[in-house]
Amino acid sequence: MRALFILMFISINAFAGAWSENSFGNDDALDWVAECVDSKSAEIVSATLISALNAKYIEAPQGAAAVAAAEVVAAARGKANAAMPQELNKWLALQSAPKLVELSPIAKKVLLKIRHKESSELYQLWSENGAEKWLATVKDLEVRLGK
Repeated sequence: MRALFILMFISINAFAGAWSENSFGNDDALDWVAECVDSKSAEIVSATLISALNAKYIEAPQGAAAVAAAEVVAAARGKANAAMPQELNKWLALQSAPKLVELSPIAKKVLLKIRHKESSELYQLWSENGAEKWLATVKDLEVRLGK
């Protein structure tokens, strides 16, 4: 009985940071949102995306932050995620939308990298339990980033 309890505890905690496949449905993305809102500049969006793009392998926290940053770029294009936190929407209203929109090509490259099993821990973690919904969310974000 104790072994079963321990196994259940480990299983529940293994996914404690990933509540849903939504871009803002995990602790890492929400931690990034808090950092972003505390910053006064949109440089955090650029820095997050470029860091992920330059990484040989994107760890899950970095990937979740990059997805959230890509959501900011999509929102600047007028294609916001309905689940975008309200405080992030308020922060975005104070930023230069054209500068953020310029990051669309970088954001799309990062998302392609995040969807690749060889370069993304986030992809690997989601694929352990069926990545279809998560991949659909990422692909939708790619579409909202434009051509």
